[in-house]
Amino acid sequence: MKKCPSCNRTYPDTETFCETDGVALIKADPAFVEGESGPRECPVCGGRAEPGEVICNFCGARLITESTPPPTIPSSASQRAQAPTSTSGSRSGQFSGRITSQMPQQEDGEEEEEGRSRFTTIGYAAAALIALIGGAALALHLSSRQAAKQAAVASPSSAVSPSPAAPASPAVALAHTISVQVTGESASAPERSADAVRKVFEDGKGTLLDAYRRALAGDPTVNDGMIVRVRVMPDGSVGAAAVRTSTAPNPSLDAEVIRDISGWSFMPLSGSQVEVDYPIVFAHDPAEQASIESALSTRLAGLGPNEAPEYGASMAPTVAPTPAAVAATPESAPSPPPVVEAAPERRRAPRPRVASVPKPAPTPTLRQRVTEALRANRNFGRVQFYTDPGGTVVLFGKVFDDKAKESAERTVRRVAGVTGVMNNLTTDTGTWALQQSQVQAQLANAGLDKVTVKIIGRDAFLSGEVKTDAEKDRAVTITQAAAPVIVRENLILVKPGGVFGF
Repeated sequence: MKKCPSCNRTYPDTETFCETDGVALIKADPAFVEGESGPRECPVCGGRAEPGEVICNFCGARLITESTPPPTIPSSASQRAQAPTSTSGSRSGQFSGRITSQMPQQEDGEEEEEGRSRFTTIGYAAAALIALIGGAALALHLSSRQAAKQAAVASPSSAVSPSPAAPASPAVALAHTISVQVTGESASAPERSADAVRKVFEDGKGTLLDAYRRALAGDPTVNDGMIVRVRVMPDGSVGAAAVRTSTAPNPSLDAEVIRDISGWSFMPLSGSQVEVDYPIVFAHDPAEQASIESALSTRLAGLGPNEAPEYGASMAPTVAPTPAAVAATPESAPSPPPVVEAAPERRRAPRPRVASVPKPAPTPTLRQRVTEALRANRNFGRVQFYTDPGGTVVLFGKVFDDKAKESAERTVRRVAGVTGVMNNLTTDTGTWALQQSQVQAQLANAGLDKVTVKIIGRDAFLSGEVKTDAEKDRAVTITQAAAPVIVRENLILVKPGGVFGF
């Protein structure tokens, strides 16, 4: 073994210089390692020490030798005498029997304390370094999450893209440029003011909107503006209703509008009946309401005061109760007299039976007669009509062609009681021709003027000439987009042009 002559630290024979002082090592005194027969274990870190080593090479703690005698325990009197003294004094008293070895032991104790302090400092520094690294990692993680969140919010992909324009919904409303008119003796009553009748319209326009949607199901381009005259009775019911004029006569829509308005209820009053003119606009796109109102104003300006309405329907007039009837009502009738027991009834001789006379069959109404005449011909299954009190019959609906349209009018004119016929029937062939002209115009606008189309029902048939297959396919696309049809047969011939495209 070797030791340092300066600090007395021991080293194995393989070492040359002291790790603490840098002094050259010298051979240890044989007495220094006396009694060592094998390796020992450090009581602090458990490291293995060579025989004769006093200081642990791993943690710097002092190794306890077996030859070190246990410290002497002072008596109680000595403890009381040395209680005020310092710790170093008590330690000196404990080892008073070994004065010659006291100084080396104190130096070794200081080295042991210095080693422990150094080990504790290293532990604290390592713990602080670990805590610093952990805090930095946590801060880096949180900052990366915040940056990712901000990037997600600011990225164009996560930004709310402008939603496509929603399709326009149909609307039913009163015209803004035409006011609601109320005429009659009771027009000044609060129950019949313009605000009061507008409120009734707002409450009941939901059914009008449903009727308009049904009309749009048959023709998505239907727009209409109409002046509807409503006769309001004193009890608040509708006595009659009629379409005075409209921008696009549509008997089926007129009939549903009049039927729905006839069920409206106004506030009752004690005055007389009034007439209300409603300017109603039916628009499948609210942006078109202004143009519909303009057309309706033009129609209203050319409407004569005595001109017959386009569509009218009447209800049975409400008969005002007579004073005698009012007097006979249960509220004003006197209380019944007390019940008096009647005398027993005498039996009478049976009367001779008289043969009953059958009652005459009721006379059919004009509507019943017209219905029976139309239903007798299967070609008129889609024909509808309404009548007015004067005997005029208005026909609407659809038949196959103009021949069937004229036949329906002749059939109705032959019915007894009919004074006139307004024929508003439409034909399938007319609708097909209109669609055919629309498709032909779209083809011409696309430069396909040599292509012709024939529409029958919902089927379309194409013929003509084009220069390329792409033009042939484009003709099919244009046809099916311009009308609610399907191209059943495409007989278009592809004839490529010459060198110069002719």
